[in-house]
Amino acid sequence: MKRYNNHDPQTEVYVVTRDRRRTSDRNFINENDAKIEAQYWIGICRNYDPSSKVSIVRTNKPRKIR
Repeated sequence: MKRYNNHDPQTEVYVVTRDRRRTSDRNFINENDAKIEAQYWIGICRNYDPSSKVSIVRTNKPRKIR
């Protein structure tokens, strides 16, 4: 699983969010890796907080997502 942690503002990355907030500080350069991470969080939320919404956001400003 590749992560992208350089803060180059031109590079688009994928961020996994739960209820519009980041699940971690990881930025993914590959959408498939972000989907794997999202499935992990969906499994957790299904058991503990079924009303939560997990999503993948594609952005070139990942630091703006809190």
